[in-house]
Amino acid sequence: MYKRQSDTKMTQTGSTEFNKTTTAAAAAATCCSSDVLLNNFQLKKKSYRVLLHGQRLVWERMQRQSKEKQSRQNEPQKRPLPEDSVYEQQLAGDGTCSYGPHSHILHLDDIISVCSGDTKHESRQPPSNQNMHHGDGDMKPTAQFLTVNYAERLSKSKSDCNRWQLRRITFYNADAYIVRQWHLQLQARLKSSPVGGQRVQRLLVFINPFGGRKAGTQTYERLVRPLFQLAGIDVTCITTQRANQIRDILLTHDLSCYDAVCCVGGDGTVAEVINGLVFRRMRELGLDEQRPAYIPRPSLPVAVIPAGSTDTIVYSMHGTADVRTAAIHVLLGQRRGLDVCSVSNKRTLLRFCASVLSYGYLGDVAAESEQYRWMGTRRYEYSGIKAFINNRGYDAELQLLEEPTEPETPQSPVSVHADSASVCYANCQRCSIASSLQEQRPALFATDIERREERQLHPDQHEQLHPQQESQINLPVGVSVMSNCELQLNTSETALLRPRPIRPVNLPLQPGGSYGSNLNLPGDLQWKIIRGNFFMICGANITCACARSPNGISRYSHLGDGCLDLILVRKTSLLNNVRFLLNTAGRAGDIRNLPFVEVYRTRKFIFRTLTAVTTEENLSIAGSRSPIAQSGNDTVSSEFSSWNCDGEVVTDLDITMSSHCQLIDVFMRGPHSYSKPQKAGVSAPTTPASSSDNVYCCCKD
Repeated sequence: MYKRQSDTKMTQTGSTEFNKTTTAAAAAATCCSSDVLLNNFQLKKKSYRVLLHGQRLVWERMQRQSKEKQSRQNEPQKRPLPEDSVYEQQLAGDGTCSYGPHSHILHLDDIISVCSGDTKHESRQPPSNQNMHHGDGDMKPTAQFLTVNYAERLSKSKSDCNRWQLRRITFYNADAYIVRQWHLQLQARLKSSPVGGQRVQRLLVFINPFGGRKAGTQTYERLVRPLFQLAGIDVTCITTQRANQIRDILLTHDLSCYDAVCCVGGDGTVAEVINGLVFRRMRELGLDEQRPAYIPRPSLPVAVIPAGSTDTIVYSMHGTADVRTAAIHVLLGQRRGLDVCSVSNKRTLLRFCASVLSYGYLGDVAAESEQYRWMGTRRYEYSGIKAFINNRGYDAELQLLEEPTEPETPQSPVSVHADSASVCYANCQRCSIASSLQEQRPALFATDIERREERQLHPDQHEQLHPQQESQINLPVGVSVMSNCELQLNTSETALLRPRPIRPVNLPLQPGGSYGSNLNLPGDLQWKIIRGNFFMICGANITCACARSPNGISRYSHLGDGCLDLILVRKTSLLNNVRFLLNTAGRAGDIRNLPFVEVYRTRKFIFRTLTAVTTEENLSIAGSRSPIAQSGNDTVSSEFSSWNCDGEVVTDLDITMSSHCQLIDVFMRGPHSYSKPQKAGVSAPTTPASSSDNVYCCCKD
């Protein structure tokens, strides 16, 4: 039954009401979401008062009462109690409410599915296996059990506070009509919520059975498939048998019936999916795949299930490489934009990079490990030790547009709590600002393309304009047409960002960090040239964290701010190399403090070797062994290293790496910060509206 008032036993605590949708299609669902549904249920043979208010499900154990008092409560009230009218006014006033100290609160965004049945066991079956006639239409309902399957983050875990787990709670009520009403209301509110509309109904899954420990199929069948069935997702599963198969399917098959693409494998499998989706979108728009005017955004989001050796992409996204956690984020449906970098030479676009592009040490490890695939994951350890002992250095020159470093980014070891804003976490404000700027990118692209077409149609009217623009931009030699377009776009974005106010963030931030004008990009960025002998050169698109390196090689890299970190490790002694590895392995280390390490935040950098003779052969696509490139002669002189691009080997010697802000949508909420609880006397943060908020946990720094 509906009730507009709450029980007087429910007291007040602070929480934030999510914004309701105002579309015409969701008008009816929005209307019912403002109602308060209150009934008594049994949970584990104990009486509980259960409340459904807005986007929250609350249950609280009832105290023992006499039969007379209990019968009086069950009688219908002719007039609302004074306390109830006050409660109703508070709901209509500020849209916030609070509950008792012993109440259990569950946000509907964390609910995976709701099922009902005649027995407890039946109510816990997946929706597809249930008897769907229970409570449908005008038939008399018989279901007396209501099971709510939801996800919960292990925020108090001492080992991994970013892991999520599946929970379920089963309510019993002898009145089947009440159970049916609750079932229908929960289903309606799940669909009408902003996140509910993004949940996946049909999913295309690619399984790589050869990646990592060769356990992709077993991982999916044992851990992932039961979760997808519980959420009622219609899955089309494809097990790959060869390289480039994922790319070929994404480029040629009809994907209009799917809501998302999921891959079960390592970082190489994720990169192949991203490359396939981006190149497919380029073909749909009729863009030149070798020298596109701009890089389009694919229409399908990407889900990633870890089944590789290191799984740095998943670890950077969620803060853990737990398989169930990655699968649960797919079920919850919340998405964030992920930066993707394009890798090109002087002639053509080679591929897209999702995690790291590295030359020198990591490139040698990738190239050397190819001949030891029979060793499995041990091949990386063996090749890494060999490359580390050789301690080779490579002469190179790099040109980059350096972004201004935020004052919040520490240059010395400090606790994350003292400077939490410089680390990308759930509800990151820096990435939120970049996301708001992304909304204006289509207009910027259209303006730039129209101006370019006008110059081609009337070259005489603009022949004096070209030299002026080239002198203002100061482009180095060898920048492709795609790079010119990107540079002009960044300049336009700079002009837009300066007067644009910061978009307010609904969810609270941690204390200790704020963003303001420090994110404004100056319009007079100059190219910086760096030459030297380097042990390793890395272009990190994400933190590249993993279980062995919790902070990653680029601790302060963000997931969706449109920038990448260029990390230069100078050729030095073996002892200094050990210091570098130790700093990347622990949480307390910071490679920025090492005198032989330089870190630059940039949107694009250009690499070339100082001693290589550039020919047409090493500029062709045949110089790469990546899944997107064609196979060919991959022999390179021992004087030069190779590129490690998401675990694949690229042998081109002149490379340009450009970052594209939030090019791909992925299912994630972002990692949670490793902050210690507030001390006594310090103001605590706002109570989170759901478990997706950035809350404090007990993990150690």
